[in-house]
Amino acid sequence: MIVCVYGKAFAPFVEPVVHDLRVAVATLDAELTAVTIERALAERLRDRTKWVGVRRVYVLPLDVPASLPMGAPSAPSALIRWLFAGAEIVNAFDVHAICWDKPLLTERWLNRGVPVPEGVLTGAIDEANAFIRHHEHVILKAPHSCGGHDHYVVSAVSDGLIAEARGQVYELDLVPPGARPQIRDRQLRYPGPFYLQRLIGDAGRRGTLRPAQLLRAYLVDGQLLFWTERYRPQVRRPSDWIIAAGTGGKYRFLFSVNEEARKLALRAAEVIGLRVGVVDLVRTSTEGVYALSAYTDGHHMMIDREFKRLPEFRDCFDFDRFVAEALVADHPAAAPEAPSA
Repeated sequence: MIVCVYGKAFAPFVEPVVHDLRVAVATLDAELTAVTIERALAERLRDRTKWVGVRRVYVLPLDVPASLPMGAPSAPSALIRWLFAGAEIVNAFDVHAICWDKPLLTERWLNRGVPVPEGVLTGAIDEANAFIRHHEHVILKAPHSCGGHDHYVVSAVSDGLIAEARGQVYELDLVPPGARPQIRDRQLRYPGPFYLQRLIGDAGRRGTLRPAQLLRAYLVDGQLLFWTERYRPQVRRPSDWIIAAGTGGKYRFLFSVNEEARKLALRAAEVIGLRVGVVDLVRTSTEGVYALSAYTDGHHMMIDREFKRLPEFRDCFDFDRFVAEALVADHPAAAPEAPSA
């Protein structure tokens, strides 16, 4: 039995993906059972043998229910393993944790020689200020996030710092750790730790700085399937440099990407053991290619599938079909390089 498990609260966002996975699995003469974590636990409570025959599990966003059966662990990874004992979890929790923790992901890549934009994670306000003023323009990122949420383009000005997101401009005040970010009267009070990355740009024809090319590689079981590019038709303000589907960015398919980008995407995925997911790269005409982030479906996040709405969408871009093949395969693919401690 193959199971896809997700949370009831996430159903409106998750179930279209669940539907496509079920259809794709069915075309391979197999069956995918979709179940919410709430229902799975309830059925396990009634029948302890309910999920004994599960062979593989695919995890989509979920929250651990407040009420759990006696003996059930409260950590998401432990709960799924307890519920589906002995089953292979295709999109592994440890890989998901690395993708979710942006500083940890960057550190892992740096330690294995994967090029990333220059950055810093610090709780020291002076160090953060020095980094911003040295580079003039940086991105302030939430350490745990996806889709560009809680990201700000930060610039140094003569009398302080300004931060911009979604077209709104704020005076930025970096404050010690211990609180949550607060916005009041156009002032953003942002507590440490501060995760900052140099803003990567490309020189335009007239010498003006413009966003570099943002690439996304889609991978399953070590195979690079296809590429998309995220872009904005026009860049009017600093916050437009944050190009994500949730912030007005657009998609298009790319039919050719250079060898440097292809090798980097495969290496970045291999280093973190990414079996099912995407790797985001930024490519410039002068500096080459950097790895930005990686995502996998899991209990915190889900890979954006908005590209399915493009008129150019074809079967060869059907990411869920490739995931279905991994779920149905008689023998698991060779494991990618195990993440180091």
